[in-house]
Amino acid sequence: MNDVTLRFLITYEYLKEAKVVSNIKSFAAELNISTSLVTEICKKRTNAGMVPISNLLARYKDIDANWLLTGEGSMLKRSDSPEVNINYKELAEARLEIINLKDEKIEWLNKELKKKKGL
Repeated sequence: MNDVTLRFLITYEYLKEAKVVSNIKSFAAELNISTSLVTEICKKRTNAGMVPISNLLARYKDIDANWLLTGEGSMLKRSDSPEVNINYKELAEARLEIINLKDEKIEWLNKELKKKKGL
């Protein structure tokens, strides 16, 4: 049994513990492969081939392909990976709103200061 197949099985166990899949049959259905193939892989009679591996990566986007294929890194992708979608327009708008609120606060404080000096 090769290392990729062992990590494939680790992923299956993780998905089972996380209640994403309930058993070999549901896992096979999610990967669009036969139950008998998954059974053979689980019994360590055959290695996970390209189809089960590529279908697993296509179906479960949070599984790190580099880890599955090489064993390097973590099984799950980190949330700060470049694949995280950032809406830069919304981020810029939020920052602009904060700047505007800061400017309003400064203006108010300056008025209050002028009032205090006028007393």
